[in-house]
Amino acid sequence: MSSVSTSQERPISSDLEDLYFDCGEVHMQNHEPLTPEPSIKTPETGSDELGAVHNDEEAQLLLQDDEMCTAGHLKGSGQRQAGEVEAMNNEGKCSQQAHNSELRREDLLLDIESAKPEEVEAVQREEETHHPYEDSEPELEEGMSTQKFQASKRKQEYKRKFDEWARQHAKIITDEEIRLHKPGAADDSLSIRELMRKDQRNIITDPREYQLELFERAKKQNIIAVLDTGSGKTLIAVLLLRHIIDQELEDRAQGKKPRTAFFLVDSVALVFQQYEVLKANLDQRIECFCGNMNTDLWAKVTWQSHLKQNMIIVCTAEILNQCLMHSFIGIDQINLLIFDEAHHAKKNHPYAQIIKEYYMAENDDSKRPKVFGMTASPVDVRSNFTQAAKELEAMLHCQIATTADLALLRTSVSRPNESIVEYARLQPPHETALGLELRTRYGDLESLAKTFNDAKEASSELGEWCADQVWSFATTEKEAIRFERRIEKAYAKKHETIPVDMLDDEIRRLHEAQDFVKDWKFVGPAESSSGISSKVQVLRQYLDLIFERPTNARCIVFADRRSTARLLNKLFTNIGSPHLRTGLLVGARKGEPGDVMLSVREQILTLKRFRKGVLNCL
Repeated sequence: MSSVSTSQERPISSDLEDLYFDCGEVHMQNHEPLTPEPSIKTPETGSDELGAVHNDEEAQLLLQDDEMCTAGHLKGSGQRQAGEVEAMNNEGKCSQQAHNSELRREDLLLDIESAKPEEVEAVQREEETHHPYEDSEPELEEGMSTQKFQASKRKQEYKRKFDEWARQHAKIITDEEIRLHKPGAADDSLSIRELMRKDQRNIITDPREYQLELFERAKKQNIIAVLDTGSGKTLIAVLLLRHIIDQELEDRAQGKKPRTAFFLVDSVALVFQQYEVLKANLDQRIECFCGNMNTDLWAKVTWQSHLKQNMIIVCTAEILNQCLMHSFIGIDQINLLIFDEAHHAKKNHPYAQIIKEYYMAENDDSKRPKVFGMTASPVDVRSNFTQAAKELEAMLHCQIATTADLALLRTSVSRPNESIVEYARLQPPHETALGLELRTRYGDLESLAKTFNDAKEASSELGEWCADQVWSFATTEKEAIRFERRIEKAYAKKHETIPVDMLDDEIRRLHEAQDFVKDWKFVGPAESSSGISSKVQVLRQYLDLIFERPTNARCIVFADRRSTARLLNKLFTNIGSPHLRTGLLVGARKGEPGDVMLSVREQILTLKRFRKGVLNCL
């Protein structure tokens, strides 16, 4: 279970900054004693804004009044003092009750998994019914000066408003943490950010030598850290962010212009993943943004507010590219650019545009941000490796760097045992019985051409059963709608030469093909002699060997196409061993009709089920 942040780490909303100043005696984090509020002079008359302190005698009375608020009691005699004692005692009791409630809440959050349901409900009931200041309004006692009474009342009103906001804010945060961390919290009810936070742990414990080596190089120059997957590249980025933030705090203390670090990623899923990693390891304000947050509708004032409030922003590269394009953000307001999967920086990718259009446009090196790239494969081309590496270095103005001691890296990163398996020659692509019938009836439909080709290819690579399932996937109600939209879009481009009747006829025949596939009698993969290819048979043998009995083993089968992954998932759901529990994991990119796609949320939930063992084969 990830650790639960206490309320001391949470910043106070900026909309209460003025109120927090007026209530100078309130210190939530360490419960310091109340201190006297400063007298505020108006520029016109020089008189006190509170109209309270005009001479030494009344100043002393106001100081005594503050001391009474601190201790909650006053020793003295006389009717006026007795009334003040009773009022301050009431306030002290209410404040103590509110403080005790907060302590109970912190105890509950620190060990939320062991908390009983009735304890959680008790805290929530107390939050909903307890109002610490409802009975503590000050009264004008006999002998009390009007100025002193007004000052005390106004200060108490400020304090009441501030504590009421703090109580409500703490309740919202606490309810969220309870829902997130309590035992049995259903993952399906959590947001993407909560799902990522629930399993996130601190990653910085004891950096390895090669990580410290690259960190030291990154402090001195712009580099692209090239390390294998799972070797801890993000840890190096965290170390560098800590270093840059320390420098930034020093610069701000000297009155220099504030700057913010940007952690750029290439996909929405990585936004939430890297955000939670940084959040768990850095004690600074961090925020994350992606396209589905409607960031394209934000104005410059919104972005400037986020820059002011946060030391680090995690976002997709296109968001920063658009902000720079519209001058919502200047490159001189950024102190560090981190490029995750830096090998994407080529041609018109947002990584490349940010460097070419904005980084290079700044001639003053002191105003340019530091650049740090991370990748497991610095180039993704099959030829001329050296030239591609030089182009990447020139594009990002970095030097490709890796550890000097590769032996240390090999011993630090776990590697799988590799073996090569042979299988019998595959059959050539061919039409199945279902494919031949569909070809005869609807082979002239241009919209089904890709599905015919996919089914033929699957007949060779996976077997005839999988080839028929291609048609089953492509003719569902959801896919039929996608086919119709594609047909209508194609006809809209050439409507001047093709009559509308032809459009209606093609859509009608498409529905006929859909009904034909629905009525087809499919046989199971085990009942068909040629239903499974020799390649899949070998894979089946390996999976049966691993999962023939209960085991904690996990398996990932990689495929080069999403349709192949989908077909294998359905196949092994039907023929897998009793202890094999398969799941599907593919990207969220939109594809052709018949292609499968998972949302970011579905991807995260699938990975969580895989980690927990609910699924053991992806």
